[in-house]
Amino acid sequence: MMMPVASRTDAFTAFQSQLRTLCLNEFPCGSGSWRTSTEKNVSDTRFTVTLKDYGANKEQEEALEEFVTSKFSPYSVDYSWSDEAKGLREIAVKSPWLITEDFIHNHFKTLRIVDKNVHHLDTGLLKLPYLEELTVTANHLTTVHSQNIPKTVKVLELVANKIDDLEQLCEDPPPELQHLGLGLNNISALHDYITGAYWPCLLSLDLSHNNLCDLIEIINKLSSLPKLRNLVLLGNPLALIPGYRGFTIDSLRKLDILDDLMISADEKHHFKGLARRKEYVLDEAKMTVKISAATGIPPPPEMLSTEEVPLYPVTTRTYYVEFKFLEDFQSKTRAESDNKKEQEKDKDQEKDAVANGNPAGGDDGGDKENPVTITEESSDVTSTCSPQPDPKDPTLTPSHTPPPTLKLVPYRTKGIHWTEAGFQFQYSQDIVIDDLPALKEYFKKGMELSIKEDKILSRPAETEESTEESKGGKDGKGKDKPPPPTGDKKKKKKEPEVELVHSPPEVSVLGTYTLELAEFIEGEYMIDETCTCKGQEGTTTGEEEVLKEEDDGTDSKKDKKKKKERSDSPKGKKGKGDGKESKEGKDKGKKPASKPDKKESKAKRPGSGKSQHSDEEEEKPPPPPLTVSISVELHHWKTAQESIPSQTVMEKMALLEETIHE
Repeated sequence: MMMPVASRTDAFTAFQSQLRTLCLNEFPCGSGSWRTSTEKNVSDTRFTVTLKDYGANKEQEEALEEFVTSKFSPYSVDYSWSDEAKGLREIAVKSPWLITEDFIHNHFKTLRIVDKNVHHLDTGLLKLPYLEELTVTANHLTTVHSQNIPKTVKVLELVANKIDDLEQLCEDPPPELQHLGLGLNNISALHDYITGAYWPCLLSLDLSHNNLCDLIEIINKLSSLPKLRNLVLLGNPLALIPGYRGFTIDSLRKLDILDDLMISADEKHHFKGLARRKEYVLDEAKMTVKISAATGIPPPPEMLSTEEVPLYPVTTRTYYVEFKFLEDFQSKTRAESDNKKEQEKDKDQEKDAVANGNPAGGDDGGDKENPVTITEESSDVTSTCSPQPDPKDPTLTPSHTPPPTLKLVPYRTKGIHWTEAGFQFQYSQDIVIDDLPALKEYFKKGMELSIKEDKILSRPAETEESTEESKGGKDGKGKDKPPPPTGDKKKKKKEPEVELVHSPPEVSVLGTYTLELAEFIEGEYMIDETCTCKGQEGTTTGEEEVLKEEDDGTDSKKDKKKKKERSDSPKGKKGKGDGKESKEGKDKGKKPASKPDKKESKAKRPGSGKSQHSDEEEEKPPPPPLTVSISVELHHWKTAQESIPSQTVMEKMALLEETIHE
């Protein structure tokens, strides 16, 4: 069955439903039959009722008041939606004849409508002429008509709605409004609506957790508010800029509180002059990711096996930590410039081909859809995932579309071979992000970490001589070859090293972890954590691989090696009779060693071996957890001096500008 959908309501309808919960005309309120009569014109004689039963079915006024004021009373109701709700109910007990519609409307000064599915502020609110505080939070407002708000309102709280347009709010706002709360909405621009012309008495403004990105433009608009003392911009993409707090403090000199933190005199002194350096305040964030060490990685099976390992193939295993992050601004601009150059080259080639009579042009454009960029600082290969949406598209607004799909690229540490001392990566990567809304969305989802293993098999390269020899051995033509000359041992030392052919790496994920980064949105600048990774299903440790290799099948590694030796040896290339003789000789040599004692045979029964194996497994301690020590820092300026970039940074910026212009 489908769940019933809550119907849309207006603000005044929600107020009336909350007012009915006070039960102003029901027991213990109102002038019902449960009250003692206070009218003087009623004549009581000694014949109407006896003294014993007088007032038995009536309640005294003190008892009715106790029913209303006591928290433990069964008639207690919720008063949190208004500061005057409890007082109105007490009046309904003491003086019920005063309770009229006009009296009720004139009584309220505060009104809170929270999570009542309100979609519209209607004209019914104008019936509350003395309302000073109006709170309509956690509802579904998209626009607010200021003409429907009483002019006496001084506090207007519209947090956690879906407001994306402020034009109708500024048509005729309350002239004495002191606090305006617009946090947790979909506001992406202020335009000229939050200025001193509309809000001359505004002392406090809450714009937290919206989609504001242009720091300099927003601060210029807010600087026109003459009485602004408290400002909250936390949770916006612009709050991720390194110079956000310093630039705001120096631009709004009269501000006392920023993001619920008092502005000290030292901060004002340290950030003095930053408002005049607007060219250094860029709409981009800088992150530093450091991965120091990893522990708990199991040893490779080659080190645990007790059997002889064949010479080839050579197994090389490297371990590294990989995480996904947004693409760096510098590498992105380089990739864009490279793509432009390639496109220009392709156009030139097409023109030349047309001029030469070959309209087909070049066919070198197969890899342009998925370009590969290499960052210089980390020398890691990063590939693009999905195309970015066009920012000029008018349909891409916060109210019409969900958050954009994130374009993530992998970053990884250097590969390290397994050691008992652990893995000291000492990895550090600076990442500059210019897409601030995408960075905010990335912080909400968290960083995906993974510990990976690359396994590469190396074999000697097959030359023409070796292939001919192998063919001759199969056809029987290679039997009459002369024996090797006597100085072979000396010549082998002078021979060059064997060239090895490396196979593509087999990547296996040992463990994953999602690092929560939502604290950056709430104002934190550093997250330092030792992550305990979860193992992937289907992956096995080195000990498990060794046990599987020993238990699975009848042919162990030794048998396989012996078979290879037999096939490679000259005896193995002879007739069948020689092979039988060699097998018999080997079996004869194995007989005395394979004879078990009687005591050992009794001890090694079918059931006893399994029990001993299970006991050994129970006695083994659990493997250590996979851990990664990581720290993520969001850069922020502590003084105005930090806004001046270093010479190396200036040179990089100049190179980027040159590449962009080219």
